[in-house]
Amino acid sequence: MKSRIGLCLLVLSAAAFQTPPTSRRHLPPPLRLHVPFETVWKAARQALVEREEEFYVEDQARGRLATEYREFSSGPLTESHIAKIGERPKLIDGEWVRVEYQLDVGLTLIDDKQTILTADANVRALSREFLGGQKWVSIPSNGRLESELLTEIGRSLFGQNFSLAQPRKGFWEREPGYLPDADLGPQVVGPERKRP
Repeated sequence: MKSRIGLCLLVLSAAAFQTPPTSRRHLPPPLRLHVPFETVWKAARQALVEREEEFYVEDQARGRLATEYREFSSGPLTESHIAKIGERPKLIDGEWVRVEYQLDVGLTLIDDKQTILTADANVRALSREFLGGQKWVSIPSNGRLESELLTEIGRSLFGQNFSLAQPRKGFWEREPGYLPDADLGPQVVGPERKRP
């Protein structure tokens, strides 16, 4: 009996690890670049400088760039602006006052000419209760900030035509398209059909 319970728990825990958490569902996957580490590092750092981000961590040996938290929105429109960069939870006893984000870029050296690039956004919002208390709440990112940053880095490396969007399907990979019911003219008589 105990072995069956243990086996069930093992199967359930394995299934739980295979399901991506809600906060990771919309994030862009890591990019495997056939570019040397140093070149990707410079491009990532330059993209953050052009966004006027201030660095919290700048550790080239560990391949990590992280920015300070930056205000995205504050005031009466904060609640609607949270949805632009994250999955907004509902508040029943207060209001959202401010939303901020922090960008975290990771680089992993594979070999001399291959680097893996990842980007994460840590989003948090300040909620103020109607009774006067306030607290910071972590908001799951919807992937918009990460996609924008990876696109900027990709464009600095590969040119303005770089896009994270998946390539369009080739002719043989497309779903078959069907014409709507329409008058297509007289049908062609084939060898298997008889003339009326």
